[in-house]
Amino acid sequence: MTIHPPQSGDIPAPVSFDELASHLAEQTHPSEIHGYLCGLFSAGVHPGVEQWLEQLAEQMGDKSINESARQLLSQLYLHTQNELNSGSLAATLLLPDDDEALGQRTQSLGIWCQSFISGFGQGLESRQVSEMVEEVLRDFAEISLIETAEESEESEKLYVEVSEFVRLAWLNVYAEVCGLPELSGDDGSSGQQGVNKTLH
Repeated sequence: MTIHPPQSGDIPAPVSFDELASHLAEQTHPSEIHGYLCGLFSAGVHPGVEQWLEQLAEQMGDKSINESARQLLSQLYLHTQNELNSGSLAATLLLPDDDEALGQRTQSLGIWCQSFISGFGQGLESRQVSEMVEEVLRDFAEISLIETAEESEESEKLYVEVSEFVRLAWLNVYAEVCGLPELSGDDGSSGQQGVNKTLH
């Protein structure tokens, strides 16, 4: 069945982590899907919904994606594309809700970062990028290895800081590679500073 994108003027609604996870039935991780998609977009690659769904099925070992999951994935694609095209700081990472265990959220953030690197690398191919982009990719590789030992107020605060760092760094990579003005956070920071953090 063909996926029908929203009509002109319609803004695709966001897709929740839990909703997508329930429809994928453990075939793959929602943060992996979103990270990879954001990596492709940030490299300037927009394959189109149908082509992306075909690529996704191949990455999942040619597993079939049921119709309800396809609709949600299409919605995720269009919503993410719309967020990035808006040129604002509104774009978000697809991660578990804040009421989920910190360990699960931390693992999902690492998966997102690793998948972003994969998608970005595939989309970029052999093109050169700036030192800022290379630094972000190094940071993402480091963050992908982060583990959390125990629940604590300090660990929770650090998770929030690192996830916000990742979000802003992603948006700056997209802005630079795709030729948009550099984005900055509420405090004026660009999200490009290095990160060397472990959640305890």
